[in-house]
Parts: sequence; structure tokens; C-alpha cells
Amino acid sequence: MPLYRYKVKDRDGKVLTGTLEGTDANTIVERLDTYGYVPMAITEVKRAAVSMPGVGGILGGRVKSVDLVNFTRQFVALHKAGLPMLSAIGALQSQTRSKALSNALDAIRKDLMGGASLSVAMSKFPRIFNELFVNSIWAGETGGVLDEIMARLADLLEHERKLRSDVQSAMRYPAILGVGFVVAAIVLATYVMPKFIGILTSTGSKLPMTTKILVTGVGFAQKYWFLGLMIIGVAGAMFFLFTRTGDGKIWWDRSKLKIPIFGQLLYKMTMSRFSRMFETLDRTGLPILRCLGLVAKTTGNAYISQHIDKVAESVRRGRGIAAPMRESNVFPPMVVQMVATGEESGALDDMLKQISDYYDGEVEYAVKNLTGMIEPVLILVMGVGIIFLIIAVIQPYMSILSGFGSGGGAGPGM
Repeated sequence: MPLYRYKVKDRDGKVLTGTLEGTDANTIVERLDTYGYVPMAITEVKRAAVSMPGVGGILGGRVKSVDLVNFTRQFVALHKAGLPMLSAIGALQSQTRSKALSNALDAIRKDLMGGASLSVAMSKFPRIFNELFVNSIWAGETGGVLDEIMARLADLLEHERKLRSDVQSAMRYPAILGVGFVVAAIVLATYVMPKFIGILTSTGSKLPMTTKILVTGVGFAQKYWFLGLMIIGVAGAMFFLFTRTGDGKIWWDRSKLKIPIFGQLLYKMTMSRFSRMFETLDRTGLPILRCLGLVAKTTGNAYISQHIDKVAESVRRGRGIAAPMRESNVFPPMVVQMVATGEESGALDDMLKQISDYYDGEVEYAVKNLTGMIEPVLILVMGVGIIFLIIAVIQPYMSILSGFGSGGGAGPGM
């Protein structure tokens, strides 16, 4: 099919450009008119002359989290104001500072004009819109609550962005210490320790254990660094491919929940996400089974999603929600109890909102504690490493002095 480049004005008089496939120019004009655009110019172009923003979105650079948060909040504001989706996407495309996001939005707008849904169009850019984002958009489209879902997404993205920023800030100083420690260890083991070792060997003294460990470790790293990198690369690739499989993803998401400190934070974030999405969809009047099916795709954790699917299957057989949730041993007793209360009283939405509010507060509190804990723990680890390094250097030096002292003391007595 021929490809046409168009230049149009939207209802606000804003000039937009792009490309569309069609049998002829008249077909393009009719399609643009359907979307409320006024054509200004339509010209046929060769395929080679057209850029491919979709490829750029997949293979190009990532989008900063702050740009994605701003896009999500602005889209919600424009969509709530009654602006057509295509016009909203076009306006945000011209405003964003991110080239990768701009290219992606251009391709998304073209897909929307071709009849694709927003979630399908966004799914073509997994480096920008991850699985949780796309599934949430799909749930919002299906349930008719896109604005609410995207507002919740923006809050979630902001939480995660702040968490990453706080963790990075807490790790900055220990990271500098770590780099200094590694450099010092390499310099000492490469240039300083060989001299001490030569003197100790000549006097017949044995190397201290700490010195042996340091010299052996650095020597091994210098000699086999390429092999080490290759092993790490192969292992990383195999692990990545394994976690892309169904069973592998479930295992990995379950394992992440068991990581000390971080696991509890991820678990609380998942519970907050589950209850907030469930509440939002249930308020629309969708059947419970439909709500659970949509929520299972938006938790961001395959292990939890698997158990939500099992709860939905149990509900399909005529049971309530609370009983299968309790039997799964995945949901906390408080969540199960509040869901049971909501079922009995007919106020499930209110109970779910209280759960999500509670876990939002727990996540915020956990983030503050986490960032306050990371720095002293890492500094303690670095301190232990520095002490080991000092001992590894001082012990052979003391052995040499001791050997000279013994030799000096034996001289007069002869």
C-alpha cells in the first residue's frame, strides 16, 4: 500500500504531521476527517524516506522516569478535560523533552489512527512502557476507568522513582568508598606487596593468611578477568532467558519477595497495587470475575498474579473471595479479614480503599527506613574491607621488623 505524509490542523488549530498508509490520497483525507483533522497537505513518499520511530522506541535509549511520570499525569489532565486521545497524544508529543518518548508517541498516534487500542500501541515500546504499564492501560480501557488507572499509575511511578532516587543517594558515598577500596587493593597487591613478600621469603618467614588471600585474589583477577567476565555474561544471559519463561518468571518474582528488607517493600507495594486496582475496577460495576482477571495482570508480580487467578477460578465455582485468598497463604490475614468484612457488609470497595491507603503508608514508611539503613550498613561493610586491607599490609611489615629485631638481638650474644 502507498505511504502518504500528511500535514493537518486539529480542532485547536495545532499543526500536526505524520504518515499513513492508504490506497490513494482521498482515502487518507477521509480518514483524517474522521478524526476531526483538517488536511493541509498530503504527499506520497517512498518507504526509504520515512523514519521509523517504532524501531527507535524499541532499540533506542530509555525514557527517564520523571518524563514518563509527567507524560502520564499530563495525559490524565488532558483526557479528563475532554480532549480527544489523538489530540492529547499529539500535544504531549510536542511538549516532551525526551526524543525517545516523542518518537514513541508519534508511532502510537499513528497506530491509534489506524484503529489500534492505546494499550496495543504502547506494547510496541517495552523499553518505555513496561508490562505493568501496558496491562494497567488495558485494564482501564476494558473497565472504562482509564483516567483513574492512569492517575494511579502516575502515583505508582512517582513512588518508584523516589525510591530509586533515595536508594541511589544512600549508596553514593559507600560506592565511592568501594571504588577506592578496590583501587587501593590492586595497587598494594601489585606494587607494594611483592617487595614485602620477597623480603619475607628471603628470611624464611611465612606469609600471613590475610596477605595470602589478598595477593591470591588480586592475582587471580588479573590473570583470569576475561574468563570471569565471560562466565558472568553467559550466566546472566541464561538467567535472563529463564526469567522470560512462564515458570521462570513466577520463580523469580517469588524469590524477589524473599529478599531481606527489599522483599517486604516489594510485597507491600504489590498489595497496595492489588487493592487499589481491585477497588477502582469494582467501583465501575464490572463482575467480580472480570475484575480479578484484570487485576491479576496489573500487580507486577507473576507469583501473586498466579494466586489471584486461582482465587478467580475458585470464585467461578461459587465460592466467595476471602476463603480462597486465605487458603492461598499469599495474602496477609488483615487483607483477608477486611475483604471478608467487605463481602459480608456489601462495602468491598471501601474495604479495598482502606487496604490500599494502609499499604501506601506502609510503603512510604518502609522507604524512609530503607534509605536510612542502607548507608550505615554499606559503610560498615566497607569498614570491614578496609580493616582487612590494612591488616593484610601491616602483618608482613611487622613480620619483617620482627625478623630484623630477632636478628639484631642475636648478634651481640655471638
